[in-house]
Amino acid sequence: MSWQGLAEIAPRLSDIEVRFEKRKRFTGLWLGPSLFFLAVLVPPLQNVTPVGMRTLGIFLWTVTWWVAEPIPIPATSLASLAMLVLCGVLSVDAAFSTWSNWICIFLLGACIIGHAMGVHGLTRRIAYRMASLRLVGGNPWRVLLMFGLGSALMSSMLSHVVTTMIFISIAAGLVKTLGFRQGSRYAEALFLSIAWGSNMGVVTPVAAPTNLIAVGIAQSMGYRIGFLQWVAICAPVFSITLAAMFLVLRYVIKPEMPDWPLAAEFWADELKRLGPLARGEKIAGCVFATAMGLWILPDVLPLFLQGGKQNPTSIWVTQHLDWSVTAILMATALFLIPVDWKNRKFAMTWDEAVKGVEWGTLTLNAAALGLGGAIADKKLGLGQFFEQTISAVVSPSSQFLFVLAVVAFTVIVGSVISNIAIIAMVGAVVRAVAPAAGINPAALLVAAAIAANMDFALPIGTPPSAMVFASGYVRIGSMVKGGAILALLSIPLVAVLGFYLGTWVLS
Repeated sequence: MSWQGLAEIAPRLSDIEVRFEKRKRFTGLWLGPSLFFLAVLVPPLQNVTPVGMRTLGIFLWTVTWWVAEPIPIPATSLASLAMLVLCGVLSVDAAFSTWSNWICIFLLGACIIGHAMGVHGLTRRIAYRMASLRLVGGNPWRVLLMFGLGSALMSSMLSHVVTTMIFISIAAGLVKTLGFRQGSRYAEALFLSIAWGSNMGVVTPVAAPTNLIAVGIAQSMGYRIGFLQWVAICAPVFSITLAAMFLVLRYVIKPEMPDWPLAAEFWADELKRLGPLARGEKIAGCVFATAMGLWILPDVLPLFLQGGKQNPTSIWVTQHLDWSVTAILMATALFLIPVDWKNRKFAMTWDEAVKGVEWGTLTLNAAALGLGGAIADKKLGLGQFFEQTISAVVSPSSQFLFVLAVVAFTVIVGSVISNIAIIAMVGAVVRAVAPAAGINPAALLVAAAIAANMDFALPIGTPPSAMVFASGYVRIGSMVKGGAILALLSIPLVAVLGFYLGTWVLS
């Protein structure tokens, strides 16, 4: 993910968006520290200690800067951990220990594995293979469907930034070959399908950093979300949202269906130009497939063993073959398997691997875990205060309204700030208040993670949206109109299907 400043993203924004960003960032620059000092100086809340008030001030400052982005979000995240130490909330070891959390380690290994597939060209080959299916042929509507479906499926397993980049390059070549100009509704729908498909790739927990943050917060509360459990919850939501996306493309964007000279063999010819499968592609593909199999193994193995999850072998695998362990072992394998032994060239070099690591996301994840734990700490009084407040407001009959409010807030606010920042903020609050509301916090975290990816309306929301808008083929009006409709449709879907299915699966 790119954490670019305003000067870097301004060329991709409209004048109105640039003015909005300037005001937002300037306001947030002063509002953050003001809220911190306000929380510190006002009389403490009921049962909240002075240290707890300082914790609340740090949380408000951090969230304000996450939203307004006066400085890069990862920089804010690092500063928040330092502030927890400076204000006496946590010790140095406790504050920065979240960097060694298994989610950060897992993300480190997963980034290297995914980057290897891109470096060796396997991801591009997979994209061309999808588009060359006989079912697609030369039908323009089926091509549109395949670009949306292909980007959604690939981003469910790899970085959505890499996925978007690959499909944009393929789409750009296609529209130029067929003579589509900027302003063509079909070209616009094609690029929008890439952005929206990449954003909604939530089928697996490794699909997006937002998913991993939710899993990490849930585990810190004592809830384990298995790989297949996540898939079982998110696959139905993904399928319905994908269908809604195609309806929006067809009846809101209304692309003209061109009578183009695209033969069924067009994609096959493009695939042939890539040449035969190289050794580097084979290695990267095998490492990725092995990693996926090992990530699923703790959920699948009990089905074939006597005693199920209580079987000693199953217990050993669950305790020792953690996602993070698998990710690191498979990433390490890339440095060991040679592409060219004679010249000692291996599938991955360290300098190349570093380029693929989401360092900003690791930082934000560490901050989310640290802040979330401090906010929920009952010894500081904040956790107890939130519990009492929520218990007085949320009754069993109003639980759905609470879930709907969390999902709606995540989708709507996530349209104007980073989706990783929104899940970090919402996750910290859910950790503190969900138990008091009598709601399964793991299910609500999964729903919030899905909602954080339902950001379709503005270029500034997610990297795929920004990258597609920068192509020049998408008008801001079309993205806002179609994206807003799709986002609003996703709110009740995630609140009902995502949350209640999650409650059933994770019970």
